[in-house]
Amino acid sequence: MPKLHHLRNFVAVARARSLRSAARSLGLTQPALTRSVRELEAELGVALFQRHARGVSLTVAGERFLLRAQAALEELRRGSEEAAQARGEMQGHVAVALSSAPVLSLLARAYAQFRRDWPDVHLRFVEGLFPAVEPALRDGRLDFYLGPRPERQLSASYQVALVHRNERVVLARRDHPLRSAGSLQALLEADWIVTGLRERREEEFEEQFSALGLRSPRVVTVAESLMALLALLASSDALAFLPRQWADTPLFNGVLEPIAVRESLMAPDIVQVTRAALPLTPAAERLSMLLLRAAVHDFGEPAGA
Repeated sequence: MPKLHHLRNFVAVARARSLRSAARSLGLTQPALTRSVRELEAELGVALFQRHARGVSLTVAGERFLLRAQAALEELRRGSEEAAQARGEMQGHVAVALSSAPVLSLLARAYAQFRRDWPDVHLRFVEGLFPAVEPALRDGRLDFYLGPRPERQLSASYQVALVHRNERVVLARRDHPLRSAGSLQALLEADWIVTGLRERREEEFEEQFSALGLRSPRVVTVAESLMALLALLASSDALAFLPRQWADTPLFNGVLEPIAVRESLMAPDIVQVTRAALPLTPAAERLSMLLLRAAVHDFGEPAGA
C-alpha cells in the first residue's frame, strides 16, 4: 500500500512536471524526492513518469494513478477538516462550481450569511458548466456543482437534486437592431454565441429551432466564460440564449436586454450534483443549505422535486 508522503510527493511532481520545482515547493532535496518517486514506482510495479531533459511527463499508468492519488489526498484532507469541524473548529476549505444563473441570483445572499456563520473557512468558487467541471468534482477537488442539469444521465456515483425550474431568454445589447424581431424565425441570420451547455454545441439550437420546424442558425462562437460572454454581447450584435437571471440582475441594467419572442423557450432545470458515496463536510453542507434556501426564497419550492 503506498504511503501518504509518496502520494503527496507524486502529485506535486505530476502538477509541476519538474522534480526540481516540486522539490522546492515541498521543501525537499531533489535526490530525496527522486528516491520517493522511485519507491512508489517500485511499490506499484509500473513507471509513472518519463524523464526528459527539461522535466518529466506522466506515462499512461501515471495519468491514471494521478486521478486516484488526487482523489485520495482530497478525501483525507476533507476527512481531517470534517473531524475538526465536528470538534467546533470553524475552519477548512469549501470549493464549489456554479453556472452563471446561481452566481447572478443566489450566491450573494448565501455568501453573506455563510461568512457570518463560518468567517474563517476558505472558499473557492469556480465558474463552469457540468461537462467542464465534472473531472474536478469526480476527484474531490470540488465539493458540489450547482447549475443546469447535465444533458446525459449521470452514473450512480453522483446524486442529483432539483433546485429550481428555470427560464431562458434571447439576450442582446441594448438598442440591438433586431430588438423588435418578435420571433425566432426573424433571428435566424443573426450572429449567435453558444455557452457550452451541451457537449455537442449544436444541440442548444436544435432543441429551440428544429422543434419549430426551423433550421438551426450557424454557430461559430463559443463562450464558456461569463465575462467573455458579457463583453461580446455588450459590444457587438451577437445574440445568445441565456438564463432569465441575466435579464433580471441589476448588474447588467442599461447594457443588456431580452428580445421578446412569441415562442416558448425551453430551459434546463437548475440542479445540485454531489458525489453519492461521500457526505459533504459541515461547512460545505452549510453553504449548500444557504444556496438552496436562497433558491426557495426566489423561486419557491420546485414542483415535482
